[in-house]
Amino acid sequence: MKLYIPLFSLTLLLSATLLFSVQPMFSKMILPLLGGTPQVWNTAMLFFQAFLLAGYGYAHLTSHYLSHKVQAVLHIVLLCAFSIILPIIIPAGWEPTLDTDPSFWQMSVMAAIVGGPFFVVSGSAPMLQHWFSATSHKDAQNPYFLYGASNLGSMVALLSYPTLIEPMMNITQQSNSWMYGYFVLIILTSGCAALTWKNAKNTTIVKSQNKEKDDKVTTAQRLKWIALSAIPSSLMLGVTTYITTDIASVPLLWILPFALYVSTFIIVFARKQLFTEKQVMTMSGLAIALLIVQMISLKDVVNYYPFLLVAVHMVVFFTITLACHFNLAQAKPQASHLTEFYFFMSLGGVLGGIFNALLAPNFFLIPVEYAIAIAAALIMRYSASKDYNAAAFKKLNINHVIMILLTAFLAYAGFFLISNAHVMALTLCSMIAFSVLTLTLNTKWLFGSIASAIILCSPVASPISIFNNSDVILRDRNFFGVHKLLETDKERKFISGITDHGTQLLKEEDKLTRISYYSEHSPLTDVFNYLDKQETPQHIGGLGLGIGVIACYQHPNRSFDFYEIDKDVADLAENTKYFTYLSDCGSPYEIFIGDGRLETAKQNNAIYDAIVIDVFTSDNIPVHIITQEAIEMYLRKLKEDGILVMHISNKYLDLEPVIHEIAKNINIPAYGKFVSKSFPIKDIGVNSYPAHYITLTHSADAATYITNHGWTPTMPREGVRAWTDQYSNILNVLGNYTAGIKRVQINADAGDAE
Repeated sequence: MKLYIPLFSLTLLLSATLLFSVQPMFSKMILPLLGGTPQVWNTAMLFFQAFLLAGYGYAHLTSHYLSHKVQAVLHIVLLCAFSIILPIIIPAGWEPTLDTDPSFWQMSVMAAIVGGPFFVVSGSAPMLQHWFSATSHKDAQNPYFLYGASNLGSMVALLSYPTLIEPMMNITQQSNSWMYGYFVLIILTSGCAALTWKNAKNTTIVKSQNKEKDDKVTTAQRLKWIALSAIPSSLMLGVTTYITTDIASVPLLWILPFALYVSTFIIVFARKQLFTEKQVMTMSGLAIALLIVQMISLKDVVNYYPFLLVAVHMVVFFTITLACHFNLAQAKPQASHLTEFYFFMSLGGVLGGIFNALLAPNFFLIPVEYAIAIAAALIMRYSASKDYNAAAFKKLNINHVIMILLTAFLAYAGFFLISNAHVMALTLCSMIAFSVLTLTLNTKWLFGSIASAIILCSPVASPISIFNNSDVILRDRNFFGVHKLLETDKERKFISGITDHGTQLLKEEDKLTRISYYSEHSPLTDVFNYLDKQETPQHIGGLGLGIGVIACYQHPNRSFDFYEIDKDVADLAENTKYFTYLSDCGSPYEIFIGDGRLETAKQNNAIYDAIVIDVFTSDNIPVHIITQEAIEMYLRKLKEDGILVMHISNKYLDLEPVIHEIAKNINIPAYGKFVSKSFPIKDIGVNSYPAHYITLTHSADAATYITNHGWTPTMPREGVRAWTDQYSNILNVLGNYTAGIKRVQINADAGDAE
């Protein structure tokens, strides 16, 4: 009897750990074959969600139609059968077909290589709880608390992958370790089956004539399970997109909402409840009221205290998710319907993911799905609670309608009062909104109506940007994120996420002046000044087009090949209505649509005089672009005296030590320069941007020239290793502020004229 809970808990913890660790492992494994498009990650996530649902369906059907003994034998046989394809590895020669959408190829490869083990392991959580319900343990009739062990394993894998697994092991070692864990799972699962076997003949669940009527699962209950699962799933993806593109694009920030999401399951399915329904509802209501106050009167917090704003959204997300999952746990059926409950819960999670990953990017120009999920949660906050009473809506009168409309109007007015002259008005609007919300907190339908009205007309859902004073003249959205054009009286900017991907002055006489990261003060200018000394024809490769600013590093007989993954960006750069660098600078160019690394690899060797890599978006990095294998390939495409240039400006990551270690491994000199200041451009009130660049070259003449202009050998950093297609470690390169100070001091000591 004492072995039951430890053995079942350990088995569930291990199965969840395997599930959540194989997802980032295999996604990272396949990334170099497909490039760094978000669709790779979206397709991978969709695959894993679909197979998780299939695993839950397998657990439900076998629990319904097979005895415990037969189900246990079948499950162990399948676990053993799928172990034949381990360790997980992509065979040599498996490459996507050229000129076709690789999504089907990716799904096929994932199904063939990891689909079987993932499918059978994903069925373990509901199946093991079903087995536990067949034992003689005193808690057998309420096995849901074991779901906490499963989610604990999920959280362990989620937090340990970037902090322990990825830094300590390459892909091959990760795959082997996963295989050994899978073998241990087979042993532990067999032990659970043995304990169940002894009791199965006496505990087979049989429908009794005395069973209460409410034991039957209704369609309304199933829909409720789906809704209470779909909303938090959508909310998790929505808040992740929102905070990583519009607030702070900190690498690994997506882990925080994912971890909070998983933690709510641990809390609500625990044997001892930490909170009452009233406490959970009060916390979520106050968090939403706090968010609304922030949106109305503290708009500038995003500019000055981004992490404080992240904290506000995380509190809102956590409390809303906790409320939904609390109601979900309260609505769980008897153990006889356990596997069905988990199946529909998983279905809700998949539907939430489909809404955000597939539907929203195609139907909404802005990430409005986050606001929609909050509003949906507010509706469920009332309708899913125990004191729900549809008759309450019949009491709606004109005073309630006026209260809802007036509060929403005041909030909406407050959202767009930007000037500091309206501070008192903003404060008054936020105080009224907060007072009304707190007064109606216990009147759930009224609170939900008012808060929903405010949220749906808030800047979170509005196409009007509150994060700058510029006018948004164009906005678009695709798989690669939200793009927008901002225009002031002096310049026009192309923004992707929160990153400036190119700026052009508006005055006709200044239009072709390079600004932002490419001004005359940029380290990149040193490289092109050196190339200008050469009289022979020059061919330049550029990974990342932006708006084509580097095409204005003109020189006779100089041409450019640009590699751009997003066709919409290429169309924008060539649209003379908005930008004219490509059309007016006179440099011959060709644009190749696709992943920069994969498309460059298709070109002949030794054709470029220089390759400029500038592919980072919102401080996130496509790791496969800067691995040792990638850099070796770029160098093969360079002429003997060519130069590889990498733009590594980043708020949070110090990538210079990574390039240093790679350069050391392949025996090529590498130099870095960081211009930390902004410089006025033509005395027109526009400044250049600080910029950090790295060059790798075998050319002694190039090295002499750039070192005479403040470039110095790249700097190592303790604990940082070269990144490869098998190994990378984001955590080791976090913290760019200190590194920037060190680089500036080294440039100054080298006599940098800047």
